[in-house]
Amino acid sequence: MLLFFPQKLLLAQEPLRAGTIFSATQAPLWAAKEGRYFEKYGIKNLEVIQFSGGQPVTRALIGGDIQISTTGGAAVVNARLKGADTVIIARTVGVFPYTLYVGKDIRDAGELKGKKLAVSTIGGSGYVAAQYALRKLGLDPDKDVAMLQIGDFGARLASLAAGTVQGTLLLPPFTLRARDLGLRPLYDLFGSGIQYPINQITTRQAFIKSQRETVTNFMRGFVAGLARFRTDREFGARVLGKNLRENDPKILQETYDFWLKVFPRVPNPGPEDATVFLEFMQIKEQRDWREFVDTSVMDELAREGFLSSVYK
Repeated sequence: MLLFFPQKLLLAQEPLRAGTIFSATQAPLWAAKEGRYFEKYGIKNLEVIQFSGGQPVTRALIGGDIQISTTGGAAVVNARLKGADTVIIARTVGVFPYTLYVGKDIRDAGELKGKKLAVSTIGGSGYVAAQYALRKLGLDPDKDVAMLQIGDFGARLASLAAGTVQGTLLLPPFTLRARDLGLRPLYDLFGSGIQYPINQITTRQAFIKSQRETVTNFMRGFVAGLARFRTDREFGARVLGKNLRENDPKILQETYDFWLKVFPRVPNPGPEDATVFLEFMQIKEQRDWREFVDTSVMDELAREGFLSSVYK
């Protein structure tokens, strides 16, 4: 049985703690912080804490160490199945934005048999994406390769470049660095067109119930940051450069163009935020997607005209 702790009320002076990861999927969060949109909409004491992946973020959410997560996906749905009151309130990435890169000596998928692939965490969205890519290449991810938990994209690229592993999933700007290092792209999941929600904003139902205004204000700031990122190229590239510690203008422009295609105008959640994961986990019993997804916060922002106002 999964243990989780009661959600306490935040006092006025206490920070709102949001869990995140080191990934360009978090650019809307970075943009909202850089543009001071959280402060604009009433979140004065936001504390952003970085984790190594969706699973540790979700554990912190369940344990009460953070109140909001800007990632999660499969880990959040799985926690809900085990009894937690975790819930998805928005979606920022609805596709696999990855390319499977392999070492210089790997010429085709067959040569990956018996080799090692790096993922951030076993069971996370990147792990699911790696399994999907391997199956598309005709490999059995459970038998043909060994999946190693290495950490974030930078650590995984370093491991691949050093030959510690023979493959890993990367996204811009790390794909561009891999290309410059002579590493080889083997399968482009983004180009495959598969729709798969991998990054969501999540919280707990108890927190929505006790602190609804805080949650709504957080989403106002987040959506405003997303809109600024999408409409202000110079600002967006600067945000990416600062947070990814990248200063090559060409790489930043390519990275910005890629994420502009990935991020939606508004991060509305939907049934697929639950159903895709439930199908992958092979859950036999019928489950209502609304157990896992709460659209009410984004619905409220739509009704009041906020979602359209940020693009005017």
